[in-house]
Amino acid sequence: MHVVAEFVKSVAKLEQLPKDRLPEIALAGRSNVGKSSLINTLIGKRGLAHTSNTPGRTQALNYYRVKPQGTERGAFYLVDMPGYGFAAVSAARRNEWAQLIDGYLSTRDTLQGIIHVIDMRHPPQPLDLQMSEWLHHAEANFLVVATKADKIAKTKVPEHVLTVAEGLHVDTDNILAFSAETGMGRDEVWRWVLATARGE
Repeated sequence: MHVVAEFVKSVAKLEQLPKDRLPEIALAGRSNVGKSSLINTLIGKRGLAHTSNTPGRTQALNYYRVKPQGTERGAFYLVDMPGYGFAAVSAARRNEWAQLIDGYLSTRDTLQGIIHVIDMRHPPQPLDLQMSEWLHHAEANFLVVATKADKIAKTKVPEHVLTVAEGLHVDTDNILAFSAETGMGRDEVWRWVLATARGE
């Protein structure tokens, strides 16, 4: 499927959120977990979402407008949220991010779903579990995407997915293994995104 996608804006304050009421799907995860690479792989446009080796680079809600072509499906936003858990950022800045993220997740009525991005090479950390608990408490529509699957032997992937499931207290059916390098899981994540954007 051909997709037209563009970066729209960075939002540092809730009053700057778009007013056009398109469906939104947000990506949450630790710094340097691969959210930008996931966005680029999904839409097939390398470099749209800026990837960096420097954790904490995403410092606002970054809005990407996505429009599938040759289909009745309407446009929607992918929203890349600031990575959580980056210690080199000042406490004041972390507090600002926390207020922005919590306000966005709690009040944004156009938010249709959340992709919780986890680096499958490592067991979930306390902040990952905190995010997972929030998603459960809020009864949010979410999908866990376990990235960097190419860094693990294929035979070991199910074992790592199980570790993520146990660490986050989620069912393995709600976790997809993903690799931006090989494209593993891309189609499955994309199907979830399209269905979620349509409110299914």
